[in-house]
Amino acid sequence: MSTGDGKQSDILVAIIAYELWSFLAWQDIRIKYRRSKIGPFWITISMAIFCVALGFVYSQLFKAEISELMPFLSIGMVVWSFVATTMGEMPNLFVDNASYMKDMRINPLIILLRVFTRNLIIFGHNLLIVFGVYLYFGIWPGWIGLLAIPGFLLVALNLAAISIPLSIVGARFRDLSQITQSIIQVLFFITPIFWFPRLLGESSWVIAANPVANFMDLVRSPLLGNLPELVSWGVSLLTLLISSIIAMWLYRKKSVHIVFWV
Repeated sequence: MSTGDGKQSDILVAIIAYELWSFLAWQDIRIKYRRSKIGPFWITISMAIFCVALGFVYSQLFKAEISELMPFLSIGMVVWSFVATTMGEMPNLFVDNASYMKDMRINPLIILLRVFTRNLIIFGHNLLIVFGVYLYFGIWPGWIGLLAIPGFLLVALNLAAISIPLSIVGARFRDLSQITQSIIQVLFFITPIFWFPRLLGESSWVIAANPVANFMDLVRSPLLGNLPELVSWGVSLLTLLISSIIAMWLYRKKSVHIVFWV
């Protein structure tokens, strides 16, 4: 695994082994909720209650119509939960799976895809909140809503690329987990999840310099029947390019050391 070709084959092997990491992802969810009647839907229920409570409070604070804020907030929370959970788990990814790394010769990317897929499954469960909001408020985004599919794909690719450096560096430096959690907390408040971007005015640097805000726009705007901003596509594509280059270089140089670090 010391050559560049070996690193490329790791990617191909991981993709081909989709049955393995998809099975492990489902198994993680089954084990976690094995004694629960409704399983991971508890996460969905908790988030739905949070969205409803926050929606009523902030609709009063922002003097906004609940029919406008609730869909905006609900979609934002569902997307944010996927982004924040994925980023938050990555620094401890290989440390938490040290037994696999030490006891068998396993492709590190399979472990990464296992966690990534588990979060995708939970994201799918949480989408029920969005459909519930659609039904209650009589919302339908129309054909524009289909743009959320390529938008979400671009977001997922970005997260996958960002996850590789986070997981490798996190295996070497355990402080990265705490640093990442602190950054995620800050991002929650400076990303337009429960407040409208228009409150900061047009062309605000707080949004323009925040990749997560652009990720949010790619998925949420189409689901609300609006076209995403072109800058959101540009920033997300640029972020993917930079993250991919860093991920490939770091994986090629350091992946063989992971087993010794954990």
